[in-house]
Amino acid sequence: MINSQACILVVDDAHLIRKLLEQVLQKYGYTVEIAENGQQAIDSFIKHQPDLILMDADMPILDGITACRQIKQLPEAKNLPIIMVTAIVEGKWIDSAYAAGAMDYITKPINLDVLRNRIHYILQAKRAEEALFEEKEKALVTLSSICDGVITTDAEGMVEFLNPVATILTGWTTQEAQGLPLSQVFSIIHEKTQQPIEFSIQYCLKNCKMLGLEKNIVLLHRQQKKKFVIENSAAPIKDRNGQMIGVVLVFHNVTETRKMTQELSYKAKHDALTGLYNRLEFQIQLKYILEGSRDKNIQHALLYMDLDRFKIVNDTCGHEAGDQLLKDVALILQEIVNRHTSFTQATLARLGGDEFGLLLEHCTLSHALDIANSLCKGIENLRFFWQNEEQEKRVFSIGISIGLVAISVLMDNPKSIIAMADTACYAAKNAGRNGVHIYQEDNEMPSAHNIQWVSMINDNLEKDSGFYLFYQSITPLTSHNDVNDCYEILLRMNDQQEHLVPPGAFLSAAMRYNLMPSLDRWVIAKILKWLSTQPQHLDNLTLITINISGYSLNDSLFLETIINYLEESEISTHKFCFEIAETTVLNNLTGVLDFVIALKKLGCRFALDNFGTGIASFAYLKYLPVDFLKIDGSLIKNIISDPVDYAMVKSINDIAHLMQIQTIAESVENQATLDKLKEIQVDYVQGYWIAEPKPL
Repeated sequence: MINSQACILVVDDAHLIRKLLEQVLQKYGYTVEIAENGQQAIDSFIKHQPDLILMDADMPILDGITACRQIKQLPEAKNLPIIMVTAIVEGKWIDSAYAAGAMDYITKPINLDVLRNRIHYILQAKRAEEALFEEKEKALVTLSSICDGVITTDAEGMVEFLNPVATILTGWTTQEAQGLPLSQVFSIIHEKTQQPIEFSIQYCLKNCKMLGLEKNIVLLHRQQKKKFVIENSAAPIKDRNGQMIGVVLVFHNVTETRKMTQELSYKAKHDALTGLYNRLEFQIQLKYILEGSRDKNIQHALLYMDLDRFKIVNDTCGHEAGDQLLKDVALILQEIVNRHTSFTQATLARLGGDEFGLLLEHCTLSHALDIANSLCKGIENLRFFWQNEEQEKRVFSIGISIGLVAISVLMDNPKSIIAMADTACYAAKNAGRNGVHIYQEDNEMPSAHNIQWVSMINDNLEKDSGFYLFYQSITPLTSHNDVNDCYEILLRMNDQQEHLVPPGAFLSAAMRYNLMPSLDRWVIAKILKWLSTQPQHLDNLTLITINISGYSLNDSLFLETIINYLEESEISTHKFCFEIAETTVLNNLTGVLDFVIALKKLGCRFALDNFGTGIASFAYLKYLPVDFLKIDGSLIKNIISDPVDYAMVKSINDIAHLMQIQTIAESVENQATLDKLKEIQVDYVQGYWIAEPKPL
């Protein structure tokens, strides 16, 4: 059998990889044995007689190739398939692995889908070889029913058989292809270069060894109009006497998977609204430049741009108008950048809100200043027209303030450079807006704008006044979520004119000057104190969610303080759910795990906030004992119009439910979105369509 009755021996000296492979293979129905080095692998094989071995190449005590060679010398291991797992793909190493008796290899990082298919078909080929002459018809039925394409040839490399999937992908039937060279039926090119690739079936025929193709392979349909991205391998077919009688080629259509991966990769790097790069990708590109800027003659520049009078449009005409204005601005910026950077590599990004960034490689300060002035002029000339529901037409003019930093060879901290440009940008605003300010290292002072917020935050914390807690309801969608009160706590602050300030205005300063731990402690202490005075409300309370900043998790005393707060309180801890942003997990997985595990022991629950914005989202989800996933609003708001976002939200919801994790959809802003979420069977919803934030 090639399922739960098959035993696989996993050999790897890395504990995390062993556990991951053990869990995945058991999930696929296999029995798994574990070994930590080559010597243990030999002992385990003798004891358990596994059907297949996954052998890490680089291990202490006894390396994988040596262990493979010694195992294959045992009589009972004659037909045992061994797959080498390696980060090395050099020809000399591959030859050594095959010479030692390995049937195949798979490269790190391991693609679990490829591994699953590889194991499945290697085991299948093993059984098929053993039963080839007794159950030929049964084997043909199996080949006809599997989801991958299969082509077999004779010992001369002439096609003998295609299964139905192979017929669909190549355009050839078995009758048409029989007797033709494999290269005529199986025509492949490189995905990126579009150049033909010669598939050397003679390697299998000559060496009696399995052959795997490189990645990025495209199979051409017979009519040349259809193309399929594939992953494949070829293995020799032997008779009872071990003589080569042909080759079997197995290939898997990964076109849709590749398309989805590319779309996910694009979304992870780009701003959903404008299509420009996002802040994270901007910082990554800046880091690459800094790592390569060791030549003193190479010059680069960074522009930090903040729109002037954007808030007027957003406040008077609404978020829809604000979003459209941001898209219009992005188009103008991109057009100007393209026009002025024919000999310069440029990276344009939306950094957040109404802020943009421009990274200019191999660009002098004077040229960067010319580009910045052109950007100011282009935005100044923009006239933004908007018609509201009452058919009233309005026209707005805006500006843009730009901070410019010349990147020197001595600079090596991306965040510091962005902070310099941000400081220069505020200086440009203070100088009258719609202008450019060049950062001067000797005389720049911290932004007065930020210092004002810092002073206000510190005063409010000291006086225990000026901050206010709001709440926004979280509503269940499914019948099994029978809850009373469930809501998220939000923080607001009054400015000097006693006007309520949203968090986006002052939190950036709090983050920059390390005030987030103090703010988070204040919020938790205040909500505990308030709940202790509201016994009737507390009885009806099912869940209260509180955001925890990544900066707080870096504070060595923060966890201890929160534990003390909770232990001193008489409130049941299972009512508390702490939200941690997905980006925080990516940047500090160890710190997040320590925090979650410690508070889980007290009974608290956890939610992963803004989930789905990172391409690696599911990779770490297995290791985080969270209770809720809050699906990011950037995905939710487009599920009506974007089938990819709809599929992503549905996949996140389905996988979360498989892991016994409940889901919360953020930013629900209309009934159509709500109906789609009901269709997907999301557990909870939150957003302005459900309930606006209200004072606690």
